Amino acid sequence: MNPAPPAIDPPPCTAMVARRFARRLTQIYDDALNDHGLTIGQFGILGNLRRSETVGVATLADRLSSDASTLSRLLKPLLAAGLISIARDDSDGRSKAIRLTDAGFDRARAAKPAWIAAQADVAGRLGSERLAALRFILNDAYTLL
Repeated sequence: MNPAPPAIDPPPCTAMVARRFARRLTQIYDDALNDHGLTIGQFGILGNLRRSETVGVATLADRLSSDASTLSRLLKPLLAAGLISIARDDSDGRSKAIRLTDAGFDRARAAKPAWIAAQADVAGRLGSERLAALRFILNDAYTLL
């Protein structure tokens, strides 16, 4: 009787490694933005909305590479805080359009230094060469998937 072959461990799950990194990175930004009552996802929404611009939900989701349910979860607290408004899209009555309010513009502007500090924190932890390589690899890999 032949002994069973040794078990071969599979390589680490790429999705798990990426999600672990993303959670840690998100926590750094969320901690920095906490005093402004924002998460990095919400800050990203405010940053993608321009003053006096109305954007459809699908367009915003596409800009953020987000799905509708994730975007909806991020929009609810912004709407409740009066940072955005959501109304029927005049060009397509079936769709909703999002607009940045003056309060949203002010909050994003006030939070920007905290975001810049988080950027510097991440850059300091990773170093400029590693950060540049990481950004290149992530952007390149995104286009391949």
